[in-house]
Amino acid sequence: MNLLEEAMKLNGFTKLNPMQKSALAKNPFQGNFVISSPTASGKTFVAELIMLDNLLKSNKKIVYTAPLKALAHEHYRRFKKLYSRKFNIKVTISTGDFDSPSNYLAKFDVIYTTYEKLDSLIRHNAFWLSQIGMLVVDEIHEIDSDRGATIELLITKLRFLNPEIRVICLSATIPNAEELAKWLDAKLVVSEYRAVPLKEGVYFNGKICYEDTEEKIEEKENPIYSLIFDTLNRKKQILIFANTRRSAEKIAEKISPITYEFLGSRERKFLERHSEEILNVLEQPTEQCKRLAEVVKKGSAFHHAGLLSKQRTKIEDWFREGKIKAIVATPTLALGVNLPSHTVVIHSLYRYAGGISEGISVREYKQMIGRAGRPKYDKEGRAIIIARNKNEVEYYFQKYIFAPLEDIHSRLSLEPVLRAHVLSLIANRFVYDYRTMEEFFAKSFFASQYGNLSALFAKIDDIIKLLEEFGFIRVGERFEATALGKRVSELYLDPISAHKIISALMQEPKKNEFAYLFMISNCEELAPYVYLSPKQETLLYAELMDVREEQFFDVEKELYDETILNKFALAKVFEDWINEVSEQEIMENYKIQPGILRSRLENADWLLYSAIELEKVMRSKRHRKMLNMLRMRMKYGVKAELLALVQLRQIGRVRARKLYKNGFRRIADLKKAPTESLAKIVGRKIAESIKNQLFPQKKFLKT
Repeated sequence: MNLLEEAMKLNGFTKLNPMQKSALAKNPFQGNFVISSPTASGKTFVAELIMLDNLLKSNKKIVYTAPLKALAHEHYRRFKKLYSRKFNIKVTISTGDFDSPSNYLAKFDVIYTTYEKLDSLIRHNAFWLSQIGMLVVDEIHEIDSDRGATIELLITKLRFLNPEIRVICLSATIPNAEELAKWLDAKLVVSEYRAVPLKEGVYFNGKICYEDTEEKIEEKENPIYSLIFDTLNRKKQILIFANTRRSAEKIAEKISPITYEFLGSRERKFLERHSEEILNVLEQPTEQCKRLAEVVKKGSAFHHAGLLSKQRTKIEDWFREGKIKAIVATPTLALGVNLPSHTVVIHSLYRYAGGISEGISVREYKQMIGRAGRPKYDKEGRAIIIARNKNEVEYYFQKYIFAPLEDIHSRLSLEPVLRAHVLSLIANRFVYDYRTMEEFFAKSFFASQYGNLSALFAKIDDIIKLLEEFGFIRVGERFEATALGKRVSELYLDPISAHKIISALMQEPKKNEFAYLFMISNCEELAPYVYLSPKQETLLYAELMDVREEQFFDVEKELYDETILNKFALAKVFEDWINEVSEQEIMENYKIQPGILRSRLENADWLLYSAIELEKVMRSKRHRKMLNMLRMRMKYGVKAELLALVQLRQIGRVRARKLYKNGFRRIADLKKAPTESLAKIVGRKIAESIKNQLFPQKKFLKT
């Protein structure tokens, strides 16, 4: 069997593109390999070909790791659909549960995962890690992001565990890709090939200026309208990047009457009907859900981290199917799933950081415009920046369109991340003294790039002292992690957060649940916290002073922390949530959208779980009852009295409260009640569902 021909046939290819030819010319089937090329240039196919070749020649496992769950799932689904049955490959995905060695993964040939999940598997000493023969790292340019240290060290750890492991790295275009290749002793392919040619331009005053041409388009009352009419008249779709969530929502609402004009009758019927799925993701829709459903009906959508994942998935699917004509997104979309569009418009090249407006990097700009042009559908893609005046036209050409990309650099020396990794290296016995610590870090990208490790080791020395002070390691002739230190590492906690939790658990239990909520909201894992206006800060400061004596920590000593009021506000969000304040009210009071709230609740659950686990190591049960109760209440967003009711499928915080108010307070009450009585409160369909769950041997169907 000719593997290349078979793989091309499965992908529907008749020929390779120039980048793929360059990659195969360098024999990627031996040794390490780095590919640096633009979005949609065919890197994934080359990686899959290398993976298939490796699987046919070796019985070693392959791990494919990506920065986002959505991206890992996208690549997993693709590989499974194309190759699993044909080549009899057992493939799976693992992105959740950071407190498990996931031993079941041992029976699979190919495992898709995220950077952090893979790192957690290493921390748990998963026995099958020694069976990995190949590591594929997607989006390796993320090594220069806040998560960079995790990527760098998981590669270093796996190479340390298995010197024979092959590492395949896929990257967007980066100027110093040869430095990555040098670190990994890898062959390198650099290509500028794009599947769809890209035209970059700047719009001003009814004209799109390209490098050597100008294109006049019909001018409307504002630039966005002009570009939308122009794109939709070509029967194409448009993706607009806005710099804030609020801006994305406003633009989507303003353009929805325009996109509606371009919908066919079938598309209108489809979106009218299916917009209900967007609206009713929650039991009780928020105003954001209502606004989103309304614009989706008209063929546009906004897309940002504040949306719920089900809403984001549906919007992405309907855009791919051509039913939604325009998406207005924040730049996070550029980092996520593959969602190409004929035209990409950048509404603003500035963002707010710490209250200051600053220009984005060239790499961020290139990542956004990488979405322009749909392979197989478009002959070219357009990326257009909107200028506010004539001077900005030339400025944007020089600053972004003609500008070289920034080099990538190791971020290993960032102390918050380094703290956790130094502890994990000691806990997993990768290192046991300063000599082995130096030998390990000498194999890092940081060492390859900078050579001198003295500045890094000055930080590591301080970290070791801190870890010893916290009781997480013992320092003698050798470094040794304590039982508590090992558990902190396994739980994937920042050692400082763990120390705060342990300090609280050493105290007498508190009767007020808020102290526990503030204990976890005071941890770095929940950043970014809640944005506060100056007026809110003043009010919350007074409130914090009133309750300062009731907390697990000395509030007055923490006032140096400029985020302490934001942390306090987040604890109040959690308090509102478990006391059944509506999501809409929480949104209005704290400007926190449903998607962000869900994300914070997931992280809060992890911290409460971690507190329970750390207390076990401390051989104490004093706080266990309160922590377990809070975990359950945080999961469902209810008072304790509703916990039995919300265990039923389709019964959330809103329906449970309705049932409770009407006298159905226990499962026994529901069992006794006629279906008709329940139907009057929660509707016939839900009433039948309740009865079917309580009496599975019977079927309560409408006659």
